Amino acid sequence: MLRPSVLPRTALIVLILSAAVLYLDYRYAPSSPIFDRAYQQTAVLDAMWLQTAGATPAFAHISSPRFVLLGESAPLSLAGDVGHNVRAALDANNGALRNVTIRPGETWSFNASVGLPAHIRVRVVAGVPGGGWCDLASRYVQALRPALPPEAFAFPNHVRTTGIGLLHVADEDAVAIWNIDGQPGSFGGRQDLQITNTTNGTLRLVVVEGPAADQIVVRALRVAD
Repeated sequence: MLRPSVLPRTALIVLILSAAVLYLDYRYAPSSPIFDRAYQQTAVLDAMWLQTAGATPAFAHISSPRFVLLGESAPLSLAGDVGHNVRAALDANNGALRNVTIRPGETWSFNASVGLPAHIRVRVVAGVPGGGWCDLASRYVQALRPALPPEAFAFPNHVRTTGIGLLHVADEDAVAIWNIDGQPGSFGGRQDLQITNTTNGTLRLVVVEGPAADQIVVRALRVAD
């Protein structure tokens, strides 16, 4: 039979050790965007908030503490060879297309974000290597149309250059992309999308999941003051 003083002392030791283990587990565990409060202040979580909120252009007034939603593209499927090429572009150059920042007065280039195409494995779609990149580039135009004037966009029009429209893209937003060397501009055989931030605020373009699991959309955000 234990003495009365032994059980409380043992329980106290166990309690102290358990508390220490829990603290160390919390202190050194990998950070989580859901449970780490410090992480909640980052741009990544704000973009996640916009995604989980299911915001669309019809709800552009919805904002996070850091960003204001300006516009959203039509969904783009990731199925088939086109989807393979879209994923390849989004993964290229350390995922530069997934999270774009355009500061006031800056001009952003789709081709420069993708980088040198020789390093990217793409599939041929309807005789075109990298078929689907035009569809992807057009989503950036769709997302920013509500926020920028027409002169802020520079790109060869897909309908005028090929005579073919793009699915779920208005003719005026259809971009023709031909990335030769990862350099910006539409000259010397290159076809590029360039967007100039003509506003006084910083713009963000983020790629998030679409309405279906095999879709993505591009969302345009303004960094809140």
